[in-house]
Amino acid sequence: MAALGPEWFAAAGREAARYLPALPGWEGFRSALIFISMKDEIDTRPVIETALAAGKRVFVPRVEGEGMTFYRYGATGGGIAGEGAGPALGAALAPEDFPLLVLCPGLAFDRRGGRLGRGRGFYDRFLAGLDAGLPGSKPRGGPLSRTVAGLCGDCQLVEETPAESWDRPMEALLTERGLWIVPKARA
Repeated sequence: MAALGPEWFAAAGREAARYLPALPGWEGFRSALIFISMKDEIDTRPVIETALAAGKRVFVPRVEGEGMTFYRYGATGGGIAGEGAGPALGAALAPEDFPLLVLCPGLAFDRRGGRLGRGRGFYDRFLAGLDAGLPGSKPRGGPLSRTVAGLCGDCQLVEETPAESWDRPMEALLTERGLWIVPKARA
């Protein structure tokens, strides 16, 4: 992926952002959880800008110990903080920020919703935690309303990713070439 170069990652981010509003439930999402891209990932700045322009609250992750907390993203001067400058962060994700869209990074994805992460399990633990509610909130009778989608380059789609019992499947995949809705598994 790194061999593709920064121009490719920037262009792919712009193209993927065009398909974001086509996600089922987009109009109803109050918030979007979007990772800040690394050099070998699709540029998420256009995706963040699209979510903000649509009036969504945007949250970005921060690793804290073995966990991950999402904080409200602060746009500066009507745009996104430049490279090297960390975003201004606000309050942590709260129950009133739901329903939401969670965009997950990954090294590879398959069309059955499998995701190969970087091996530390932050997103899998975070998503599992949503099933019980957010830390500090009152216990709920079920999972908090969200849609989980992978954001990746089309070249990251593979036939099959290795899966463990704790891996959380994606419901959709967003790439520079379009949107793929993962078919629901049949019981």
